[in-house]
Amino acid sequence: MSSILDGKGRGYRAGVNADNRLETFAISESRVADVSKTGYSFLVATGFVSLTTTGSYNGLVYIKNNSTRRDIFIKTVRTCSTDTGSIQLKLYRNPTTGTLISDANPADQFSANAASSVVFDGLAYSASGDGKTVTDGDNWTQFINRSPGHSIQDYDGAIVIPGGKSMALAAKPSVSTTICVEIQLWFEE
Repeated sequence: MSSILDGKGRGYRAGVNADNRLETFAISESRVADVSKTGYSFLVATGFVSLTTTGSYNGLVYIKNNSTRRDIFIKTVRTCSTDTGSIQLKLYRNPTTGTLISDANPADQFSANAASSVVFDGLAYSASGDGKTVTDGDNWTQFINRSPGHSIQDYDGAIVIPGGKSMALAAKPSVSTTICVEIQLWFEE
């Protein structure tokens, strides 16, 4: 009778069930949770921004990847707003111009690991007020936030920003409102 041994000489044998399947044990966790252990997971956030411009899109947050070794993977985009109405939100791929970018107002950039000393390897800007613009870039995706409340768009890493590339989020509210944005992302080779 043959068996599978542990390979380290300790005498452990692998279990096999009645269906002739090897007995195993595994713990599953999201990719971003795993990367957070290394310090390369971040939250990019805006403060609360009061939007009164309802007829056009207001730039809210801009992220550019400056890394030459790692891509940025977007896990979630979370928006919160206060007043009753709806907000159309649009992600732009590779924007380079507009007052959101030229103002260069720093967004919060927090490592998701409180013990990490890893620094965000890119640019992250947030709107300093109403009416900030994003004037170029391709429309990447759109969604709606029903106010008051929040919306969480889970991309699970499907949105990728390689080194030298960027993204921006802009909002067009149906009524004047206050909004904030939080983007969960990670860097990975």
